[in-house]
Amino acid sequence: MAPTALVTGASGGIGSAIARELGRDHDVVVHYHSDSEGADAVAEDVREAGREAITHRCDVSDPDDVEKMVDRARDELGGVDVLVNNAGVLHGTPLETASDEAIQQTLRVNLEGAVYCVRAVLPGMRDRGEGRIVNVSSTAGTDGSPTDVTYGASKSGLLGLTKSLAKQYTEDGVFSNAVAPGPVKTEMFAEERRPATREASPIDRLVEPEEVAEAVRTFATTSAITGETLVVDGGVRL
Repeated sequence: MAPTALVTGASGGIGSAIARELGRDHDVVVHYHSDSEGADAVAEDVREAGREAITHRCDVSDPDDVEKMVDRARDELGGVDVLVNNAGVLHGTPLETASDEAIQQTLRVNLEGAVYCVRAVLPGMRDRGEGRIVNVSSTAGTDGSPTDVTYGASKSGLLGLTKSLAKQYTEDGVFSNAVAPGPVKTEMFAEERRPATREASPIDRLVEPEEVAEAVRTFATTSAITGETLVVDGGVRL
């Protein structure tokens, strides 16, 4: 039986690239919140590659919803061997004008949702003595966000989550790492910022989602790296 990867926020952007990349040799739970058509397309690509795939709608900020998703993964695909916490929202609103709703949603989805997903998969991983957790943070988490304080805080929180998990559970065979993309060619990244980003990048272009997915694959298969963060930004931070 192939290992199973659960990728949150997998209906588009970076998440869909990760699901397709891991779907080359993993069965995949394609999580989505609102884009069912995108999730279906990703799942079909995974199936065409010869692996099993299911789509599942879930609000990751709701712990009961998360438990149901992980239960389904266990019942239909045998459990979760790799968890990729990718689901996220970005409002891009200055803190002084941000609504309570925007602040709460950002923290609940980006950080609390990841914690709930980890909590749900940990028992199975520890029982099997093996598991991989990859948290998709951001350079907004490593260096701070220039547009959205709450987003930066939530992505920074994922880095603390990653290290804490590594300290507590690596000895149980559960390896936890993070990927921190910089500007990536997705709808979430504002079009008007792209020329300036290209000028700041040694590679003179935006990072492709598939390139982030390649980094995630490394952490999804490693047995020697834990508690680390890999920045994937094309050298913008240099």
